[in-house]
Amino acid sequence: MVQFDNQYRQVKVKIVYYGPALGGKTTCLQHIHKRTDPQQRTKLYSLNTASDRTLFFDLLSLSLGKIRGYRLALQLYTVPGQVQYNATRRAVLSGVDGVVFVADSQESQREANLESLDNLSENLEANGLDRSSVPIVFQYNKRDLSPLLGIEDLEAQLNAEQAISFPTVAITGEGVMEAFAAITEATLTTVASRLGVDTSPQAVSQLRAQAQAALRPLVSVGEVESAGDGGVEVTRPTMVTEGEGPLPEQELVQEAVSANVAMTDLAARLDAVRTQLERKVRVLEGIADFGRGIANERDPDGVLQRLLDQGLELLRAQAGAIIVVPAAGTLREAVMSGLDRDPMLATQDEAGEPLALVLLNDSKPQLMARDLEGVGDSLVMEAVESAGYLSAVAVPLVAQGRVAGLLTLYGDGSRPPLDEDDIQLATVLGSAAAMGYANALAWGRLEDLNLGLEAQVNARTKEVRESLDEVQRLAADLREKNVLLNDAYRDISELDQTKSELINRISHELKTPITSLLAASKILQRSDDGVSEGQRRFVTIIRDEAEKLAEIVQSVFQASILAATQQRPECSSVPVQQLLKSALAPLRELAKGREVALHVLVPAGLETILCEPQTMEAALRAVVKNAIEFNQGGGEVKIEVRRFVRDSASWVEVKVVDSGVGIPDVELPYVFDAFWQGGNVLTGKPRGVGLGLAIAKRVVESHGGKITISSAVAEGTDVVLELPQGIEAEA
Repeated sequence: MVQFDNQYRQVKVKIVYYGPALGGKTTCLQHIHKRTDPQQRTKLYSLNTASDRTLFFDLLSLSLGKIRGYRLALQLYTVPGQVQYNATRRAVLSGVDGVVFVADSQESQREANLESLDNLSENLEANGLDRSSVPIVFQYNKRDLSPLLGIEDLEAQLNAEQAISFPTVAITGEGVMEAFAAITEATLTTVASRLGVDTSPQAVSQLRAQAQAALRPLVSVGEVESAGDGGVEVTRPTMVTEGEGPLPEQELVQEAVSANVAMTDLAARLDAVRTQLERKVRVLEGIADFGRGIANERDPDGVLQRLLDQGLELLRAQAGAIIVVPAAGTLREAVMSGLDRDPMLATQDEAGEPLALVLLNDSKPQLMARDLEGVGDSLVMEAVESAGYLSAVAVPLVAQGRVAGLLTLYGDGSRPPLDEDDIQLATVLGSAAAMGYANALAWGRLEDLNLGLEAQVNARTKEVRESLDEVQRLAADLREKNVLLNDAYRDISELDQTKSELINRISHELKTPITSLLAASKILQRSDDGVSEGQRRFVTIIRDEAEKLAEIVQSVFQASILAATQQRPECSSVPVQQLLKSALAPLRELAKGREVALHVLVPAGLETILCEPQTMEAALRAVVKNAIEFNQGGGEVKIEVRRFVRDSASWVEVKVVDSGVGIPDVELPYVFDAFWQGGNVLTGKPRGVGLGLAIAKRVVESHGGKITISSAVAEGTDVVLELPQGIEAEA
């Protein structure tokens, strides 16, 4: 049953975590406390009777906004699971508004869960509560252990009403915050109905939205500070009057629990008062330091910067700005923190005026914070929320009857909404800063008047001469460095050309002996005349190592092509059949070994292609080789060539289609990157050095064309090379 605390203007909502012994109730509350209050600003209270050592009461406050002018204070309790502490459980359930039943998912706890659930119903009835009217959420805990009861089994045994349920692991926090959010929202909805708020659908909708906004970051991130002040429901113990005799044991336990709750409530209130006093002392010290600082400040911008820094610190705001009114009349941000643009300056009202100007014309401090009671100017509040903040204050800076600027401070969900205390503090700071700002401006004008015109002219002339000398020096230095850069670029180009020639020669010189080794090893492998098993093994080693050398030489050759294709190639007309034959010849044996069929389709009348033959041959070979290697036995690779017209210009398209394993979507953006190797679905590891498609892309683009790739896993890959033909390709 909700309880009103008129002294602190709070509506107290009570949620109890119930379940069998050692089911994880205490661990759940410890996790919730850690998630909602990572800086440990509030305490977890443990109340123990003489024979009860179980943690059965934990306090947690969470700011959930207001309802009918009262702040919602959430209280969390646990109960001991042992049977002998039933009186304690019954006392804790008194006035409960919502229940989380934490069941133990282990098979050995089947009966313990049922007994605890029956006990919950009995104790609710003993407290005059109808179980059907109390919101309940089920947690099927300890899902990391075994043997386990199935979720469907647990639902059938425990959740006859089909209430919301969650599988959880309390020691890791899995599912705990989701269950907490669900019971909180359900309980607040029920509380609103009891208080008559449900007569206004808009108020109920706003209450749900506010609860969801407060709970959402706890479920998704878990890094939000606890915004409440720890309000605990105070239950005063009933005194035994003289002559009535001793109370029964069960009533004594209930009175002991009530007394402990009352003492815990008092301790929490004392902690809250101490925290408030410490903050007020800190605020007063900050105001005093701020006043001393601006009293001797002669720089107007320095005054504004001090004001913004002190406002952010004392109000614990996340962003802010100071908007000034220059002589020209155009508002601008003088200093900012945490903002790219102040929302009050970036947003205009219906008349097209910035909201900052409206606030300045009003000349009154403004507080913007959305709650169930609504806000004043909805347009201003929308500007605050569109910038990602939940509350704000705006204080005009007025000195000697003149408005000098506007202080704005913004708070997000990491702190409670800015309130009346905050706006009073900001007003004090703004008043002191406005006077200091006016004094600094006046001091600056006085100093300007004291400076003689001749001294100013001489100073400016000197600055111009020094600037001219510096410009001339920099120009000379720039010319010298430009010469050095040209020389260095020429040297690097020569070295790069030499390197490319050397790589080409080495790769070509190595190809012949390696090819001979491969041919000889293949012949020896096919020969059975007098060859022992050991000799056959050595021949196999020779062939394998020769294939590795061939792969290395091919990689070196590819690297040389990758460097050479940075410049425009010298194109010539190359017979299509000859180009394809040269590109595919080295791959025939690879395709045969992998049982992959090669099909080449060239339309009649297409005799030649305009390209640089050597690099284009390497590009085609790289694409087709990939299609073969990432294929499966019985697959096929089709090479289709066709001519088409684009923008009145002639083009040639070479399309390589395979029936292979395909490329996952996450890897497609990287397939053209040099040295990038995706996972081979067939072998579990990549092949080669990852230059094939990078070379193909570089070659095609150096010809003025483009290459595209599309693929689907287990369906194959299409690679399309488009090359311009005719005069356009030679330009």
